[in-house]
Amino acid sequence: MKEQIKAHVAILIQVSIIGLSYLFVKEGLGYADPMTQLSHRFIIASIGIWILRLILPHNKLLTKEVIKDLLPLGIFYPVLFFSLQTLSLSYITTLEAGIISATIPIIIMILAIVMLKEKPNAKQKLVVILSFGAVIYINLKGQGTAVEFSLFGTSLMFLSALSSGLYTITAKKVSVKYETIDMTTFMLTFGMIVFTTISFLQHILGFTKTSYFEPLVHSPYMIAVLYLGLLSSLGSAFLSNYAIHHVNASTIGLFSNLSPVITILAGILILGEPIYSIA
Repeated sequence: MKEQIKAHVAILIQVSIIGLSYLFVKEGLGYADPMTQLSHRFIIASIGIWILRLILPHNKLLTKEVIKDLLPLGIFYPVLFFSLQTLSLSYITTLEAGIISATIPIIIMILAIVMLKEKPNAKQKLVVILSFGAVIYINLKGQGTAVEFSLFGTSLMFLSALSSGLYTITAKKVSVKYETIDMTTFMLTFGMIVFTTISFLQHILGFTKTSYFEPLVHSPYMIAVLYLGLLSSLGSAFLSNYAIHHVNASTIGLFSNLSPVITILAGILILGEPIYSIA
């Protein structure tokens, strides 16, 4: 029971960090292209996890077998989740991103039922149904507001949400075999390699005009990537992997409902993004 309480606290902190991360992603995109930003944040996150790995006890090395087992985890989260999320925020507001992120609990519950054979209780199902209804209502009504609708950006954000759901299910499967620190180390290191490789290729081939290092001289950008690297990437991955070890996937999905609320409030209160009545 004690571990379950810790897991609930961990996932609560994790979704709060993710909820605010959209704000920092949006800020960082003012200085660097999406892949350069992802490269910088995952270099910072990887340095952080390898330092922790020297301090915290662990048993496994990153052997070929470990890499093979954890590769799907790294593909869903961070590669697909963060790349799709960051790209989508070039086309939609943090408010829209928060609304679309509300589908994550629905996705997780459906996948948990199908893939993990979990049986959510009546209260869990009710919360998911209410969330789903709210998301559909907001999106249908939202098309009639002054907000410019981007099908491409919305689609990218939904695919990011789907990646998050697939990550949760995959992580739950491998958590019986691997410790939190091993899962987190692989995820962050794999993300760093993928995003940095893509970013350098973009610069070499001329797809990105600005210097890879130029954004790092701007203090607002450094604040953004430090938050995204140490908290949103390292912190949230570690907390999420810890929680997955101790509670079922459906429960984690329910906590995800908090993240869009934080994102929407951050967009309104900090970025000054408009909110419209949908009555």
